[in-house]
Amino acid sequence: MTPSKQQNRPKVVIQTNFGDIGLELYAHQAPITVSNFLMYVNSGFYDGLLFHRIIENFMIQAGGYFLSAGTLYQPQPADPIVNESYNGLSNLRGTIAMARAADPNSATSQFYINHVDNVELDRSEAADGFGYCVFGHILSGMDVVDLIAQTPTVDIGYGFANFPYPVLVYIEKASVAPPGYWLSGDLTNDGIVNFGDFAIFASSFSTTAGDLTADLDGDSQVSTKDMVLLAGNWLATADWYQ
Repeated sequence: MTPSKQQNRPKVVIQTNFGDIGLELYAHQAPITVSNFLMYVNSGFYDGLLFHRIIENFMIQAGGYFLSAGTLYQPQPADPIVNESYNGLSNLRGTIAMARAADPNSATSQFYINHVDNVELDRSEAADGFGYCVFGHILSGMDVVDLIAQTPTVDIGYGFANFPYPVLVYIEKASVAPPGYWLSGDLTNDGIVNFGDFAIFASSFSTTAGDLTADLDGDSQVSTKDMVLLAGNWLATADWYQ
């Protein structure tokens, strides 16, 4: 994977009460959508929100509601964005896409993860000629998606026909993936420990304050001990690396 491709594919971790879901986003193919999603992630908007619509063998949907004292509330999202479904990306199993209302350009904060291939939601196949915008895919945690998809649901009315009950599913925290999230020493999160990671390590060697990205052992300093850890994973790859 080249540096330019890596830079155009930011990575996000959605921590749920069922486990972590790691995502890679297609900033090059869906720049408006990815920027919008990252805005919600970085602001903490998603933290505490529910997966409020779960349909096994279809998709799981989140990003719109939270529960307080037995009542559902909808936080105020930002303005709607343009539908970038013209990007050619398909609603395949493990992809993430924007949910929307009847208006093709009405997506705000809600998103869904495809549990199976749903090509009928693609622009080329959609009855309305617009479809739904895919803007990333799962790197890790598809087993978590499968578990969530199997959650029992009920119709609680008010348009919530597939609401998880009695077990709630919610986002504990959504954040940009920290360096080395999938593989210790992979400071660029590109799936392999190589010279790009060594360059980051070298630039912060002997650092005890400021940027401690290369502090692999968590002792608040970048030292030879971290170098040993990086060397131990040299050319190792994450499960999803291609």
